[in-house]
Amino acid sequence: MSGQQAPEPYFELAPAKAGTYDDSGASIVAMDDYPKYEIAEGLIFCPVFAQNISLNFVTFPAHSGFPSHVHPEEQISIVREGEIEITIGQTTKMAKPGDVIIFPPDVPHAGKTFDGLCRIIDVFSPPRTGMLELLAKANPVRSADTDRWWQPEG
Repeated sequence: MSGQQAPEPYFELAPAKAGTYDDSGASIVAMDDYPKYEIAEGLIFCPVFAQNISLNFVTFPAHSGFPSHVHPEEQISIVREGEIEITIGQTTKMAKPGDVIIFPPDVPHAGKTFDGLCRIIDVFSPPRTGMLELLAKANPVRSADTDRWWQPEG
């Protein structure tokens, strides 16, 4: 491949580059233009990285969730659709649409869904760059129709 530039890894294909409208890094990008990743069967991540925060649109299928883990980033999650049982430290509670969940840095937390899917918006500060390793191993899902979290089926 002499003379050819190596392709960028999938998770570094920043749609914001195409939507950037000035040197500040500001952008307006259609939601459909952000790549999605299948982390596990039916578990879809759609991450958006900025300089000081990151955001992740997550869809958990029924009977799924995430194991107990910690990370140094502060996290706020907003439940958009469905329900999920969240455990933070020693506290467990069902979270439903409209609930806001605050995960302090370095506090163990886990979650699980039951009979229905759950759509969540996660926000991390500083950006959760450790997620890039996970995304590098994930199945890239490019179709915007794969998971239209913003238009739930009725």
